[in-house]
Order: sequence, then C-alpha cells, then structure tokens
Amino acid sequence: LTAAIDSGTSLIYVPQDVATAIYRQVPGAQRADQKYGPGFWSYPCDAKLNIQFKFGGSFFALNTADFNLGHTGSGSSTCVGGIVGMGDSFPEDLAIIGDEFLKSWYSVYDYSHGARVGLAPSVNNHA
Repeated sequence: LTAAIDSGTSLIYVPQDVATAIYRQVPGAQRADQKYGPGFWSYPCDAKLNIQFKFGGSFFALNTADFNLGHTGSGSSTCVGGIVGMGDSFPEDLAIIGDEFLKSWYSVYDYSHGARVGLAPSVNNHA
C-alpha cells in the first residue's frame, strides 16, 4: 500500500480487504457496519493487540489506547476499532494514516526533498 500520512484525518482508512485481514487476526472481532457505518469493526476490549505499520523499512507501533474508539455501549465488553475499511470507490492501494496513529509519533513533513515524512516517538507516548 501507499500511505498518506494525514494530520487532518482522525482515523486510519484502508481498503476493505486489508481491514478484514487485520481484524480477522483479532479473536472475536466482527463487522459493525449496522451500528457505526460501512467499514467499522468491533472487537473485545480486552484483546491483546500489537498493531504496527511499516514505513520505509521501519516499524511503527499503533498505541492500542488510540486504536480503541470506545465501548460499543454502556458496560459493554466490546469496543470499536479505529482502522476502517473503505469500499469499492476507495483506491485499492492506498492507506490514509490519521491522528489515531500520529498521536504517538512526532512527525516532520519535508516537501523540499521529494515529499517525505519523518517520524519519532512522542514524549507523550503512552504505549
């Protein structure tokens, strides 16, 4: 996938088949389209998650507290995940990486050398 690092986007958007592959690795995860909209998934809040992205040969972890958008209801043991699968009109080779990921990473945007992005751990990282 080609990743667009976008500080103006709240969630992480990927093609639906990529989202499905991610959530199938989380026992108990299920589509939550009916309640939250197309592409959303729910998962057990107590799931042990290790979600990482690979950019330029390096791995960058997604803080699981940031991944969790909240409980599906008052007192519920299921939560809503922040990686959203996009439908057919979304490019099949694109990921839009938003604030959900960027909360834990200091980002520098350099447009003078081929539009590159640098990432370093945030001093506020609670991972």
